[in-house]
Amino acid sequence: MKPVKLAVVGAGLIGSKHARLVRGQAGCSLVGICDADSTRRRVAERLAVPFYRDLSELLGEQQPEGAIVATPNGTHLAVAEVCAGKGVDLLIEKPIADTLPAARKIVEVAAAAGCRVLVGHHRRHNPLIREARSQVQGGELGRLIAASMMWALLKPAEYFQVDWRRRRQQGGPILINLIHELDLLRYICGEIRQVYAQSASMARGLEVEDTLSITLSFANGALGSIIASDATPSPWSYEISSGENPDYFHASQNCYHFMGSEGALAFPQLELWRYGDPSRAGWQHPLLQSLRKVAQADPLVLQLQHFCRVVRGRESPLVDGADGARSLAVALAIHQSIDRKAPVLVAEQTFAGGVSDAAQGPEAKSPKPKSCN
Repeated sequence: MKPVKLAVVGAGLIGSKHARLVRGQAGCSLVGICDADSTRRRVAERLAVPFYRDLSELLGEQQPEGAIVATPNGTHLAVAEVCAGKGVDLLIEKPIADTLPAARKIVEVAAAAGCRVLVGHHRRHNPLIREARSQVQGGELGRLIAASMMWALLKPAEYFQVDWRRRRQQGGPILINLIHELDLLRYICGEIRQVYAQSASMARGLEVEDTLSITLSFANGALGSIIASDATPSPWSYEISSGENPDYFHASQNCYHFMGSEGALAFPQLELWRYGDPSRAGWQHPLLQSLRKVAQADPLVLQLQHFCRVVRGRESPLVDGADGARSLAVALAIHQSIDRKAPVLVAEQTFAGGVSDAAQGPEAKSPKPKSCN
């Protein structure tokens, strides 16, 4: 079978990484890169592929079968409309959009054009996550009672030299970082019904938050919590503890804990704690620890391979547009909870029956992009 022809739209940090991965995979070929910033032409030059500033021109000349969209969140809808108009399948970086109406419209225009949408929540492809989900969903912990996540690390000072990262509407860890944690909680534990969040910016004094405390209620009755900060030297984050990304310092620590009626699981070390004899349960009896070993693999590579099979029609998207929109709804509900200083119900009917005003955001607007970014 011929390699799947892919284009990358947006050649920033993650887009250039996607481009390198496509270039290195035998099952796909990189036919072009598009970015509004002409200085990013050098990314295409290093990979020896054509560079474009106009998306329609790229699609017309190179005729890719799929496009990886790594542009700013607010441009995802406009880019998706152009690609869908040419029948191009989409891998859209998380979050799927900046508002729920925009996310809904992406799903609608793709469906009308017969295009497939995969949302880039790449951590779901990680074998460690798959194993954690299997244990929780498979009942090894009994009935799920609670889940606790910690995401704490120190972003370097130069990170905030980029102005938009200092601004609340675009920067901050909720949509940039915690969208991953929220998506994984949904994937492992089930749908999130309600959130109650508080934020602070005392560490740096910027407009954007640097620390958050979030409590969650799941539809199955379980409760959850997230403590998050990008202003502390800590080993307790997915990035540092999982070893997934070689660009981060790695420490063999746990950052997620899942607690059930019959056992508890610490992630990513996959430490399972249970009583050896269920008839002898209680704090006076010893707990037994067992470890699960999982062969690790790069989830971005696994996601790319999955996308190629999606384009070929051999698999359905692991995270389709509606699924990605539900994770976005949780993140937007957290923003609203902070503003309202009150709990917020997550929009339950994201597509069927409309979207409630909880976490909805402004109406979607999709001006045709003059360029790709």
